[in-house]
Amino acid sequence: MFDDSAYRNKPGYVYLIHAVGSDRYKIGLTTRSVQARLAELNSSQSPYPLELIDWFETDDVTEDEKYFHEKYSAYRVHGEWFEFDKRTLKKVRREYVDDGSFTLPTLPNLSFLKGMRWPSMTKNRIALAMASIGALWLIVVMSGCLPKTTPSNSTPSPPQESLLTMAPE
Repeated sequence: MFDDSAYRNKPGYVYLIHAVGSDRYKIGLTTRSVQARLAELNSSQSPYPLELIDWFETDDVTEDEKYFHEKYSAYRVHGEWFEFDKRTLKKVRREYVDDGSFTLPTLPNLSFLKGMRWPSMTKNRIALAMASIGALWLIVVMSGCLPKTTPSNSTPSPPQESLLTMAPE
């Protein structure tokens, strides 16, 4: 059995990885980047190519991983590996979303960006940025900074002449 005492009460990620070509999925934890863990597993620890299905950030990796391992123990085939049919996989993925995660699209690998240092973008930081933008928009709307489209501030149209005033005398 895996000794998780080094990870206890630590923030990190709980991930769901698929062994391509099978119905097997690994529910695991890492305190490093999920991509680094996936690369490590793909390099030496799996007879199948692995793909990252989903992940979420958490304040206590051991408790959240333990929850998933216990809840889906009937599907366990070995260690942290589970065998899910499509319906069960859908339930598991929905729980990952309910835990505050969302899956980001995979961006293309742009070679000119290699070597540049970027701040680490976590799901929580992206969610905070999105919430900040929404809050700013709400402040602008509620403060009345946006012009209102009412007849009082719209451009007046030229007066229309009636047919009676246009008639020759």
